[in-house]
Amino acid sequence: MFEKFTQKAIEIVTQAQEEAQRLGHYQIRSEHLLLALYIQTKGVQAKILEFDKIERSKLIEEINFSIGAKINPSGHHEVTFSKSAKRILDETLLLAKKYKSRFIMPQHIALALFSSVDSGAYKIIKKFNLNEEKIIANLTRLLDKNSNEDFEHPENLNENLNTTLSNINNFFKEKNVEEILNNAASKLSTCGYEILGTEQILQSILENNDYEVTKFLDRTGINKDIFMQKLQGISSRSAEFENSEKQIIFTPNAFKAMLLAIDTARELGSVEIKPEHIILGMIKTKTGIAYHILKDLINDTESLEEKLTKEVTGKTPEMLSILRLAKEEAQNLNRTSIGTEMLLLGILGLGSGVGASALHKLGITLKDARYEVEKLVGCGSEHNNSPYEYTPRAKKALECAYEIAKSHNKTKISSENLLYAITRQKECLAMKVLEALGTDVLEIKYGIRKEIGED
Repeated sequence: MFEKFTQKAIEIVTQAQEEAQRLGHYQIRSEHLLLALYIQTKGVQAKILEFDKIERSKLIEEINFSIGAKINPSGHHEVTFSKSAKRILDETLLLAKKYKSRFIMPQHIALALFSSVDSGAYKIIKKFNLNEEKIIANLTRLLDKNSNEDFEHPENLNENLNTTLSNINNFFKEKNVEEILNNAASKLSTCGYEILGTEQILQSILENNDYEVTKFLDRTGINKDIFMQKLQGISSRSAEFENSEKQIIFTPNAFKAMLLAIDTARELGSVEIKPEHIILGMIKTKTGIAYHILKDLINDTESLEEKLTKEVTGKTPEMLSILRLAKEEAQNLNRTSIGTEMLLLGILGLGSGVGASALHKLGITLKDARYEVEKLVGCGSEHNNSPYEYTPRAKKALECAYEIAKSHNKTKISSENLLYAITRQKECLAMKVLEALGTDVLEIKYGIRKEIGED
Protein backbone atom coordinates (compact mmCIF):
# COMPACT_ATOMS: atom_id res chain seq x y z
CA MET A 1 0.00 0.00 0.00
CA PHE A 2 2.64 2.52 1.04
CA GLU A 3 4.70 2.21 -2.15
CA LYS A 4 2.59 5.04 -3.62
CA PHE A 5 3.06 7.34 -0.62
CA THR A 6 5.50 10.25 -0.88
CA GLN A 7 8.16 10.52 1.81
CA LYS A 8 6.16 13.25 3.61
CA ALA A 9 3.03 11.07 3.60
CA ILE A 10 5.00 8.11 4.96
CA GLU A 11 6.38 10.36 7.71
CA ILE A 12 2.80 11.17 8.77
CA VAL A 13 1.89 7.48 9.03
CA THR A 14 5.11 6.76 10.94
CA GLN A 15 4.43 9.70 13.26
CA ALA A 16 0.92 8.34 13.92
CA GLN A 17 2.43 5.03 15.00
CA GLU A 18 4.92 6.81 17.27
CA GLU A 19 2.19 8.95 18.84
CA ALA A 20 0.01 5.89 19.50
CA GLN A 21 2.93 4.18 21.24
CA ARG A 22 3.85 7.33 23.16
CA LEU A 23 0.28 7.73 24.41
CA GLY A 24 0.14 4.04 25.37
CA HIS A 25 -2.61 3.12 22.89
CA TYR A 26 -2.68 -0.38 21.42
CA GLN A 27 -3.99 0.67 17.98
CA ILE A 28 -3.29 3.39 15.45
CA ARG A 29 -6.63 5.15 15.06
CA SER A 30 -7.86 8.01 12.89
CA GLU A 31 -7.19 10.33 15.86
CA HIS A 32 -3.49 9.46 15.73
CA LEU A 33 -3.40 10.19 12.00
CA LEU A 34 -4.94 13.58 12.75
CA LEU A 35 -2.33 14.28 15.44
CA ALA A 36 0.50 13.19 13.13
CA LEU A 37 -0.84 15.41 10.33
CA TYR A 38 -1.00 18.31 12.80
CA ILE A 39 2.62 17.76 13.92
CA GLN A 40 4.03 17.31 10.42
CA THR A 41 2.17 20.21 8.77
CA LYS A 42 4.01 23.55 8.80
CA GLY A 43 3.74 27.05 7.37
CA VAL A 44 1.14 27.86 4.75
CA GLN A 45 -0.18 24.28 4.73
CA ALA A 46 -0.97 24.56 8.45
CA LYS A 47 -2.91 27.75 7.74
CA ILE A 48 -4.90 26.03 4.97
CA LEU A 49 -5.94 23.32 7.45
CA GLU A 50 -6.48 25.97 10.19
CA PHE A 51 -4.12 24.04 12.47
CA ASP A 52 -2.75 27.39 13.66
CA LYS A 53 -6.01 27.69 15.67
CA ILE A 54 -5.35 24.47 17.61
CA GLU A 55 -3.09 24.00 20.63
CA ARG A 56 -1.22 20.71 20.62
CA SER A 57 -1.95 20.01 24.29
CA LYS A 58 -5.69 20.51 23.70
CA LEU A 59 -5.62 18.20 20.68
CA ILE A 60 -3.90 15.44 22.68
CA GLU A 61 -6.41 15.95 25.50
CA GLU A 62 -9.30 15.45 23.06
CA ILE A 63 -7.63 12.36 21.56
CA ASN A 64 -7.21 10.74 24.98
CA PHE A 65 -10.83 11.56 25.79
CA SER A 66 -12.01 10.12 22.43
CA ILE A 67 -10.07 6.87 22.72
CA GLY A 68 -10.86 6.48 26.41
CA ALA A 69 -9.42 3.58 28.38
CA LYS A 70 -8.16 1.57 25.40
CA ILE A 71 -4.64 1.58 26.75
CA ASN A 72 -1.77 -0.73 25.86
CA PRO A 73 -0.78 -2.04 29.30
CA SER A 74 2.85 -2.76 28.48
CA GLY A 75 3.41 0.15 26.12
CA HIS A 76 5.91 -1.98 24.19
CA HIS A 77 3.86 -4.26 21.94
CA GLU A 78 3.66 -3.37 18.28
CA VAL A 79 0.58 -1.29 17.58
CA THR A 80 -1.71 -2.19 14.68
CA PHE A 81 -4.02 -0.13 12.47
CA SER A 82 -7.62 0.10 13.61
CA LYS A 83 -10.49 -0.27 11.14
CA SER A 84 -11.04 3.50 11.15
CA ALA A 85 -7.37 4.19 10.33
CA LYS A 86 -7.44 1.60 7.54
CA ARG A 87 -10.55 3.25 6.09
CA ILE A 88 -8.76 6.61 6.07
CA LEU A 89 -5.72 5.13 4.31
CA ASP A 90 -7.92 3.28 1.81
CA GLU A 91 -9.71 6.56 1.12
CA THR A 92 -6.38 8.23 0.26
CA LEU A 93 -5.92 5.66 -2.52
CA LEU A 94 -9.38 6.43 -3.90
CA LEU A 95 -8.70 10.18 -3.72
CA ALA A 96 -5.39 9.75 -5.55
CA LYS A 97 -7.24 7.87 -8.29
CA LYS A 98 -9.99 10.49 -8.40
CA TYR A 99 -7.56 13.40 -8.79
CA LYS A 100 -5.24 11.44 -11.10
CA SER A 101 -2.35 11.85 -8.67
CA ARG A 102 0.65 9.61 -9.27
CA PHE A 103 1.43 9.53 -5.56
CA ILE A 104 -0.34 9.96 -2.24
CA MET A 105 0.61 13.21 -0.53
CA PRO A 106 -0.23 14.75 2.87
CA GLN A 107 -3.09 16.62 1.18
CA HIS A 108 -4.79 13.30 0.36
CA ILE A 109 -4.52 12.22 4.01
CA ALA A 110 -5.91 15.58 5.14
CA LEU A 111 -8.87 15.42 2.75
CA ALA A 112 -9.63 11.83 3.81
CA LEU A 113 -9.63 12.88 7.49
CA PHE A 114 -11.80 15.97 6.96
CA SER A 115 -14.27 13.91 4.91
CA SER A 116 -14.55 10.91 7.27
CA VAL A 117 -17.71 12.00 9.11
CA ASP A 118 -18.00 8.76 11.11
CA SER A 119 -14.43 8.74 12.43
CA GLY A 120 -13.12 9.81 15.82
CA ALA A 121 -10.78 12.26 14.07
CA TYR A 122 -13.71 14.05 12.43
CA LYS A 123 -15.55 14.36 15.75
CA ILE A 124 -12.45 16.07 17.20
CA ILE A 125 -12.23 18.39 14.19
CA LYS A 126 -15.84 19.44 14.84
CA LYS A 127 -15.00 20.32 18.47
CA PHE A 128 -12.44 22.91 17.35
CA ASN A 129 -15.00 24.70 15.17
CA LEU A 130 -12.80 24.67 12.08
CA ASN A 131 -14.28 25.87 8.80
CA GLU A 132 -14.23 22.38 7.33
CA GLU A 133 -16.19 23.39 4.24
CA LYS A 134 -13.55 25.97 3.34
CA ILE A 135 -10.71 23.56 4.20
CA ILE A 136 -12.15 20.79 2.02
CA ALA A 137 -12.67 23.27 -0.84
CA ASN A 138 -9.03 24.44 -0.58
CA LEU A 139 -7.71 20.88 -0.46
CA THR A 140 -9.88 19.87 -3.41
CA ARG A 141 -8.68 22.87 -5.42
CA LEU A 142 -5.05 22.11 -4.55
CA LEU A 143 -5.31 18.45 -5.55
CA ASP A 144 -7.26 19.31 -8.68
CA LYS A 145 -4.54 21.80 -9.65
CA ASN A 146 -1.81 19.21 -9.06
CA SER A 147 -3.65 16.62 -11.15
CA ASN A 148 -3.69 18.96 -14.14
CA GLU A 149 -0.26 20.37 -13.56
CA ASP A 150 2.69 19.36 -15.68
CA PHE A 151 5.07 21.38 -13.56
CA GLU A 152 8.00 23.03 -15.24
CA HIS A 153 10.27 25.05 -13.00
CA PRO A 154 10.19 28.74 -14.02
CA GLU A 155 13.99 28.78 -14.21
CA ASN A 156 13.87 25.96 -16.79
CA LEU A 157 11.65 27.97 -19.14
CA ASN A 158 13.24 29.89 -22.02
CA GLU A 159 16.65 29.74 -20.39
CA ASN A 160 19.75 29.67 -22.54
CA LEU A 161 22.48 29.64 -19.94
CA ASN A 162 24.61 26.77 -21.24
CA THR A 163 27.87 27.02 -19.33
CA THR A 164 29.51 23.86 -20.68
CA LEU A 165 31.91 25.70 -23.01
CA SER A 166 33.11 28.21 -20.41
CA ASN A 167 33.38 25.42 -17.84
CA ILE A 168 35.60 23.25 -20.03
CA ASN A 169 37.75 26.21 -21.13
CA ASN A 170 38.37 27.14 -17.49
CA PHE A 171 38.99 23.48 -16.74
CA PHE A 172 41.99 23.34 -19.10
CA LYS A 173 43.58 26.32 -17.33
CA GLU A 174 43.78 24.45 -14.01
CA LYS A 175 47.39 23.62 -13.10
CA ASN A 176 46.65 20.08 -11.87
CA VAL A 177 44.43 19.35 -14.86
CA GLU A 178 47.01 20.57 -17.38
CA GLU A 179 49.68 18.35 -15.79
CA ILE A 180 47.41 15.29 -15.76
CA LEU A 181 46.16 15.75 -19.33
CA ASN A 182 49.63 16.40 -20.78
CA ASN A 183 50.90 13.20 -19.18
CA ALA A 184 47.80 11.30 -20.34
CA ALA A 185 48.16 12.62 -23.91
CA SER A 186 51.77 11.40 -24.05
CA LYS A 187 50.49 7.83 -23.64
CA LEU A 188 48.29 7.91 -26.73
CA SER A 189 51.05 7.07 -29.21
CA THR A 190 52.19 4.03 -27.21
CA CYS A 191 48.69 2.53 -27.24
CA GLY A 192 47.91 3.50 -30.84
CA TYR A 193 44.99 5.83 -30.04
CA GLU A 194 44.36 9.43 -31.08
CA ILE A 195 41.48 10.16 -28.72
CA LEU A 196 42.05 10.63 -24.99
CA GLY A 197 40.08 8.21 -22.82
CA THR A 198 39.36 7.81 -19.13
CA GLU A 199 41.93 5.01 -18.91
CA GLN A 200 44.85 7.31 -19.89
CA ILE A 201 43.63 9.99 -17.49
CA LEU A 202 43.37 7.59 -14.55
CA GLN A 203 46.73 6.04 -15.43
CA SER A 204 48.29 9.52 -15.39
CA ILE A 205 46.88 10.18 -11.91
CA LEU A 206 48.01 6.82 -10.52
CA GLU A 207 51.57 7.41 -11.76
CA ASN A 208 51.98 10.51 -9.60
CA ASN A 209 52.68 9.39 -6.03
CA ASP A 210 52.56 12.99 -4.78
CA TYR A 211 48.80 13.20 -5.26
CA GLU A 212 46.81 12.59 -2.07
CA VAL A 213 44.22 10.65 -4.03
CA THR A 214 46.92 8.28 -5.35
CA LYS A 215 47.95 7.52 -1.77
CA PHE A 216 44.30 7.00 -0.79
CA LEU A 217 43.64 4.59 -3.67
CA ASP A 218 46.81 2.67 -2.85
CA ARG A 219 45.46 2.13 0.67
CA THR A 220 42.27 0.68 -0.84
CA GLY A 221 44.27 -1.75 -2.99
CA ILE A 222 44.32 0.21 -6.27
CA ASN A 223 47.68 1.26 -7.70
CA LYS A 224 49.29 1.80 -11.10
CA ASP A 225 50.51 -1.78 -11.52
CA ILE A 226 47.15 -3.38 -10.65
CA PHE A 227 45.32 -0.92 -12.89
CA MET A 228 47.68 -1.58 -15.83
CA GLN A 229 47.25 -5.33 -15.39
CA LYS A 230 43.49 -4.92 -15.76
CA LEU A 231 43.87 -2.46 -18.63
CA GLN A 232 46.06 -4.83 -20.64
CA GLY A 233 43.31 -7.43 -20.42
CA ILE A 234 40.86 -5.13 -22.22
CA SER A 235 41.09 -5.46 -26.00
CA SER A 236 38.18 -3.22 -26.94
CA ARG A 237 37.56 0.46 -26.33
CA SER A 238 33.80 0.18 -26.91
CA ALA A 239 33.08 1.02 -23.25
CA GLU A 240 34.49 4.48 -23.88
CA PHE A 241 31.72 5.17 -26.41
CA GLU A 242 28.75 3.91 -24.38
CA ASN A 243 25.65 6.09 -24.68
CA SER A 244 27.20 8.36 -27.30
CA GLU A 245 27.41 8.71 -31.07
CA LYS A 246 30.02 11.45 -31.47
CA GLN A 247 33.82 11.37 -31.24
CA ILE A 248 35.81 14.37 -30.04
CA ILE A 249 39.33 15.02 -28.76
CA PHE A 250 38.25 13.13 -25.64
CA THR A 251 36.24 9.95 -25.80
CA PRO A 252 32.63 10.87 -24.94
CA ASN A 253 32.89 9.31 -21.50
CA ALA A 254 36.18 11.06 -20.77
CA PHE A 255 34.54 14.36 -21.71
CA LYS A 256 31.56 13.55 -19.49
CA ALA A 257 33.91 12.67 -16.62
CA MET A 258 35.70 16.02 -17.03
CA LEU A 259 32.42 17.93 -16.80
CA LEU A 260 31.37 15.92 -13.75
CA ALA A 261 34.76 16.67 -12.18
CA ILE A 262 33.98 20.38 -12.52
CA ASP A 263 30.54 19.92 -10.95
CA THR A 264 32.03 17.81 -8.15
CA ALA A 265 34.61 20.47 -7.32
CA ARG A 266 31.83 23.08 -7.13
CA GLU A 267 29.62 20.88 -4.93
CA LEU A 268 32.49 20.16 -2.56
CA GLY A 269 33.19 23.89 -2.34
CA SER A 270 36.65 23.68 -3.91
CA VAL A 271 38.04 26.50 -6.05
CA GLU A 272 40.65 24.12 -7.48
CA ILE A 273 39.97 21.05 -9.59
CA LYS A 274 42.10 18.27 -8.15
CA PRO A 275 42.89 14.71 -9.30
CA GLU A 276 40.39 13.36 -6.78
CA HIS A 277 37.61 15.41 -8.40
CA ILE A 278 38.48 13.83 -11.76
CA ILE A 279 38.32 10.32 -10.28
CA LEU A 280 34.99 11.14 -8.60
CA GLY A 281 33.81 12.38 -12.01
CA MET A 282 34.80 9.04 -13.55
CA ILE A 283 32.91 7.12 -10.86
CA LYS A 284 29.81 9.29 -11.38
CA THR A 285 29.73 8.59 -15.13
CA LYS A 286 29.17 4.88 -14.36
CA THR A 287 30.58 4.13 -17.83
CA GLY A 288 33.98 3.98 -19.49
CA ILE A 289 37.07 1.79 -19.20
CA ALA A 290 38.45 3.45 -16.06
CA TYR A 291 35.10 3.11 -14.27
CA HIS A 292 34.75 -0.57 -15.22
CA ILE A 293 38.27 -1.35 -13.99
CA LEU A 294 37.64 0.48 -10.70
CA LYS A 295 34.35 -1.39 -10.32
CA ASP A 296 36.08 -4.70 -10.99
CA LEU A 297 38.82 -3.95 -8.44
CA ILE A 298 36.68 -2.49 -5.68
CA ASN A 299 33.19 -4.04 -6.34
CA ASP A 300 31.34 -1.28 -4.46
CA THR A 301 32.05 1.96 -6.35
CA GLU A 302 29.40 3.82 -4.34
CA SER A 303 31.33 3.03 -1.17
CA LEU A 304 34.55 4.17 -2.87
CA GLU A 305 32.85 7.42 -3.91
CA GLU A 306 31.66 8.03 -0.35
CA LYS A 307 35.06 7.25 1.20
CA LEU A 308 36.91 9.34 -1.36
CA THR A 309 34.54 12.27 -0.79
CA LYS A 310 35.22 12.09 2.96
CA GLU A 311 38.96 11.86 2.27
CA VAL A 312 38.79 14.94 0.05
CA THR A 313 36.65 17.08 2.32
CA GLY A 314 37.74 16.08 5.83
CA LYS A 315 34.87 17.84 7.56
CA THR A 316 31.68 18.64 5.67
CA PRO A 317 32.27 21.77 3.52
CA GLU A 318 29.86 24.68 3.77
CA MET A 319 28.79 24.34 0.13
CA LEU A 320 28.04 20.62 0.48
CA SER A 321 25.84 21.38 3.50
CA ILE A 322 24.01 24.13 1.60
CA LEU A 323 23.32 21.85 -1.38
CA ARG A 324 22.15 19.04 0.90
CA LEU A 325 19.75 21.45 2.63
CA ALA A 326 18.57 22.78 -0.76
CA LYS A 327 17.68 19.21 -1.80
CA GLU A 328 15.80 18.69 1.47
CA GLU A 329 13.80 21.89 0.85
CA ALA A 330 12.93 20.68 -2.66
CA GLN A 331 11.92 17.31 -1.20
CA ASN A 332 9.63 18.99 1.34
CA LEU A 333 7.71 20.58 -1.55
CA ASN A 334 7.76 17.38 -3.63
CA ARG A 335 9.90 19.09 -6.26
CA THR A 336 12.87 17.60 -8.07
CA SER A 337 14.14 20.83 -9.67
CA ILE A 338 16.65 22.70 -7.54
CA GLY A 339 16.54 26.34 -8.53
CA THR A 340 18.16 29.42 -7.03
CA GLU A 341 15.25 29.66 -4.58
CA MET A 342 16.24 26.29 -3.06
CA LEU A 343 19.88 27.41 -2.90
CA LEU A 344 18.68 30.48 -0.97
CA LEU A 345 16.79 28.25 1.48
CA GLY A 346 19.94 26.15 1.81
CA ILE A 347 21.97 29.25 2.75
CA LEU A 348 19.37 30.28 5.33
CA GLY A 349 19.01 26.72 6.61
CA LEU A 350 22.75 26.49 7.25
CA GLY A 351 22.34 29.37 9.66
CA SER A 352 25.98 29.68 10.65
CA GLY A 353 27.47 31.05 7.42
CA VAL A 354 28.23 34.65 6.46
CA GLY A 355 25.48 34.52 3.84
CA ALA A 356 22.82 33.55 6.39
CA SER A 357 24.09 36.14 8.88
CA ALA A 358 23.87 38.93 6.29
CA LEU A 359 20.32 37.90 5.40
CA HIS A 360 19.22 37.61 9.04
CA LYS A 361 20.40 41.17 9.70
CA LEU A 362 18.22 42.28 6.79
CA GLY A 363 15.25 40.65 8.51
CA ILE A 364 15.13 37.62 6.20
CA THR A 365 14.13 34.43 8.02
CA LEU A 366 13.99 30.84 6.79
CA LYS A 367 10.30 30.60 7.67
CA ASP A 368 9.34 33.69 5.64
CA ALA A 369 11.53 32.64 2.72
CA ARG A 370 9.91 29.19 2.66
CA TYR A 371 6.48 30.83 2.49
CA GLU A 372 7.51 32.94 -0.53
CA VAL A 373 9.16 29.98 -2.26
CA GLU A 374 6.02 27.88 -1.86
CA LYS A 375 3.99 30.70 -3.40
CA LEU A 376 6.29 30.66 -6.44
CA VAL A 377 6.74 26.92 -7.07
CA GLY A 378 3.85 25.38 -5.11
CA CYS A 379 3.73 21.91 -3.61
CA GLY A 380 3.96 19.31 -6.33
CA SER A 381 3.11 15.68 -6.84
CA GLU A 382 6.54 14.62 -8.08
CA HIS A 383 7.87 11.55 -6.30
CA ASN A 384 10.86 12.06 -4.05
CA ASN A 385 12.78 9.16 -5.59
CA SER A 386 13.03 11.02 -8.90
CA PRO A 387 16.52 12.39 -9.65
CA TYR A 388 17.22 15.95 -8.57
CA GLU A 389 18.37 18.40 -11.23
CA TYR A 390 19.72 21.94 -10.95
CA THR A 391 18.04 24.58 -13.09
CA PRO A 392 20.23 26.50 -15.58
CA ARG A 393 20.17 29.53 -13.27
CA ALA A 394 21.19 27.43 -10.26
CA LYS A 395 24.10 25.98 -12.27
CA LYS A 396 25.08 29.49 -13.32
CA ALA A 397 25.00 30.63 -9.68
CA LEU A 398 27.29 27.76 -8.64
CA GLU A 399 29.72 28.56 -11.46
CA CYS A 400 29.66 32.25 -10.58
CA ALA A 401 30.28 31.48 -6.88
CA TYR A 402 33.32 29.43 -7.92
CA GLU A 403 34.70 32.33 -9.97
CA ILE A 404 34.08 34.83 -7.15
CA ALA A 405 35.86 32.65 -4.58
CA LYS A 406 38.76 32.08 -6.95
CA SER A 407 39.13 35.79 -7.75
CA HIS A 408 39.49 36.45 -4.00
CA ASN A 409 42.18 33.73 -3.72
CA LYS A 410 39.98 31.59 -1.48
CA THR A 411 40.51 27.84 -1.19
CA LYS A 412 36.82 27.09 -0.59
CA ILE A 413 33.50 28.40 -1.91
CA SER A 414 31.56 30.00 0.96
CA SER A 415 27.91 30.88 1.49
CA GLU A 416 28.59 34.57 0.87
CA ASN A 417 30.11 33.72 -2.54
CA LEU A 418 26.93 31.85 -3.49
CA LEU A 419 24.66 34.61 -2.18
CA TYR A 420 26.66 37.22 -4.08
CA ALA A 421 26.40 35.06 -7.21
CA ILE A 422 22.62 34.92 -6.80
CA THR A 423 22.42 38.74 -6.76
CA ARG A 424 24.02 38.80 -10.21
CA GLN A 425 20.93 37.11 -11.67
CA LYS A 426 18.24 39.70 -11.05
CA GLU A 427 15.52 37.63 -12.75
CA CYS A 428 16.13 34.43 -10.78
CA LEU A 429 13.53 33.09 -8.32
CA ALA A 430 15.81 33.63 -5.32
CA MET A 431 15.89 37.38 -6.04
CA LYS A 432 12.10 37.42 -6.47
CA VAL A 433 11.83 35.85 -3.00
CA LEU A 434 14.25 38.36 -1.48
CA GLU A 435 12.51 41.31 -3.14
CA ALA A 436 9.13 40.06 -1.86
CA LEU A 437 10.66 40.06 1.63
CA GLY A 438 11.67 43.70 1.29
CA THR A 439 15.33 43.71 0.31
CA ASP A 440 17.29 44.30 -2.89
CA VAL A 441 20.64 43.63 -4.53
CA LEU A 442 22.39 46.69 -3.08
CA GLU A 443 21.31 45.90 0.49
CA ILE A 444 22.42 42.29 0.17
CA LYS A 445 25.83 43.18 -1.28
CA TYR A 446 26.35 45.81 1.42
CA GLY A 447 25.30 43.29 4.09
CA ILE A 448 27.85 40.74 2.82
CA ARG A 449 30.65 43.31 2.74
CA LYS A 450 29.78 44.41 6.26
CA GLU A 451 29.83 40.81 7.54
CA ILE A 452 33.29 40.10 6.11
CA GLY A 453 34.65 43.46 7.29
CA GLU A 454 35.10 45.12 3.91
CA ASP A 455 32.79 48.03 4.68
